[in-house]
Amino acid sequence: MARPALAVPQTYAALRRAVEVTVFVGRQKIEDAWVRTYHETGRLIHEHILLNKDRAGYGAKVFDKLAADTGISKRTLHECAQFARCFPIVRISAQLTRSHYIVLCQVADPDQRQQLLLQAVKHNWTVAELVERVRPLNAALAGASASDAPANIVPPRLLTPRRGTPGICRVLEARDRLVADMGFAFCRNLPAAAGFKAGGFVRVAGDKISPAPDATKADLFTYPAEVLKVVDGDTLWVEVYLLPDHWVRQKLRLRDLDCPELATAAGKSAKRFVESLFAEARGVTICTTKPDKYDRYLADVFLTTTAGEVYLNNELLKTGHAVRKGDYAPTDWD
Repeated sequence: MARPALAVPQTYAALRRAVEVTVFVGRQKIEDAWVRTYHETGRLIHEHILLNKDRAGYGAKVFDKLAADTGISKRTLHECAQFARCFPIVRISAQLTRSHYIVLCQVADPDQRQQLLLQAVKHNWTVAELVERVRPLNAALAGASASDAPANIVPPRLLTPRRGTPGICRVLEARDRLVADMGFAFCRNLPAAAGFKAGGFVRVAGDKISPAPDATKADLFTYPAEVLKVVDGDTLWVEVYLLPDHWVRQKLRLRDLDCPELATAAGKSAKRFVESLFAEARGVTICTTKPDKYDRYLADVFLTTTAGEVYLNNELLKTGHAVRKGDYAPTDWD
């Protein structure tokens, strides 16, 4: 059957209107398809995991295997499954996109989530406007002031990232010899005849050690790392690579942040958020500091993704999963 001929717009104004309508309709159909795809994918994963709930650790293995076999990122798979859990029934709405639903899934309380959904449809909120409503809810659960209301949102005060240069070390004098301070109580002997001076800086790259005259203190204690476990929203177990074949295992706390306790719904949401970011990351870089007060390592964490570098500390603040905290109590390290 032949397709009906399209009427050719006679004026530029008519052409512009026709193009705008065509593009809008096409985009809406694509977005509706994405919503259905995300929800159906999540439903399949969620119901499959429920069917095998008696098999210890099976759920985590499913996401790893699906990501490896399909090429779909673990973050996307987790988002789909969370979508299906939070919204068992979805009625496609012209106002709500896949991104709207992903933001709504960050709201732990089902009643609040449903109210926000209804308000988003009623007022035709953009994704950014919805984020502005979700953020104070998460912030309140994380210990922010109860007076913070969606109508009077104050943007979070973000951190200034601390990020040095991997491989840059300070030269120290130890027992009548010069060493490169690699951090984490690990030092490397320097050749006596190389002309290095205590207090200076060197660049260590495998077996090669060279002067780094332009380096500063800000370049120190920055390393590639591998995340072993997300303990909660602001605590990680990692392997820190001092050299390609030398690593140390450390428990790190994200600098100047406080996430809700893991026993709370907000705490679980913060942990899931961090896990989803790491699931998509192609690489991780950390910059550590060690306050004297509690003798522990605090970290700025940077994730390399297909979209660029993500500063984890500020992502938690932006999404309301954490609040800033200057001093940590010893119990925070439990």
